[in-house]
Amino acid sequence: MTLCKTKVFEYNKKGHIFKSIAKKNAESVLMLDVSDIHILSTISETGSINKAAEKLFMSQPTLSKRISRLEQVLKVELFHRNSTGMKPTDVTNYLISNGKQIQSKLDAMCRHVELLSNLEGGTLNIGVSPIIEQLFFPKVLMDFVEDSNNVEISFQVALPDKLQQGILDGDLDIAIGPFVRGELPQELVITEVKNESLIFVVRAGHPILKSRGPVSIAGLNKYPVIGPAMNKPIADFLTSHGMSLPLNITCDNYHISKSIVMMSEHYTGGPRELFSKELSSGDLVEVKTEAEIPWRAYCITRPETIYAPTVKKFIDILNQYTV
Repeated sequence: MTLCKTKVFEYNKKGHIFKSIAKKNAESVLMLDVSDIHILSTISETGSINKAAEKLFMSQPTLSKRISRLEQVLKVELFHRNSTGMKPTDVTNYLISNGKQIQSKLDAMCRHVELLSNLEGGTLNIGVSPIIEQLFFPKVLMDFVEDSNNVEISFQVALPDKLQQGILDGDLDIAIGPFVRGELPQELVITEVKNESLIFVVRAGHPILKSRGPVSIAGLNKYPVIGPAMNKPIADFLTSHGMSLPLNITCDNYHISKSIVMMSEHYTGGPRELFSKELSSGDLVEVKTEAEIPWRAYCITRPETIYAPTVKKFIDILNQYTV
């Protein structure tokens, strides 16, 4: 149970203004506990006092009294009660919606305190994009694990938009992916970790290799392509050059993509390092193209997190593989 509390605001009849409710014996300051928001949310989800009480491990009379007390203090009805159950009023929906934001902020603050106080323990939440997951991230992760035995690491693979939101919400401590640099919030700490051109590969003996000289994007488009969903910078670059690379198969897993390419007329593309083993063995061959498509990846974190010992250590190791 959190001890953090936030002031309640009273909804006026015009629907736009909220004013502090303050009384102490006629002037005491009213406080709404975060647990009250959880109770309102649970009743709204279950639609029943009995079901909510069971889920909250409370007795039905205790829960009913708590809701009645809140309604008396706030001087509003929190639920519409009828034969089908309990439905939240607009005021309750407002409290639940804003309460989630407050809880998220409290969770982020607790995570930050944990990071600042733990060098050889605690947890580190990392998010990476599909390409990063298969590029240098495994090496960075293993080096960090070997150097930080007691740190519990949690990581997720997601598209850049979701990773960015995870950082802003405090669910992630570090995120690495091909973000759109100009669209990242200015308050974040942003470090470029990769800046290179994409390459395209096909199987040995592919018909496109019969072409003399570099191949145009239009020439590539004659054949099916497999790969991860195209991010905005690459799509914008292609559009600005009057090009397109329509995906026939969208696949985030390069192990699968490479296997299909080696068995078919498909081609795929990505940073050169993803194909180094297959290029060396001759299983895949690079297709020289007329246009070089830039690809950039960034590491982002919040400014209050960057100096946390575990975060700083991870980024130091990351820089060894990206500088």
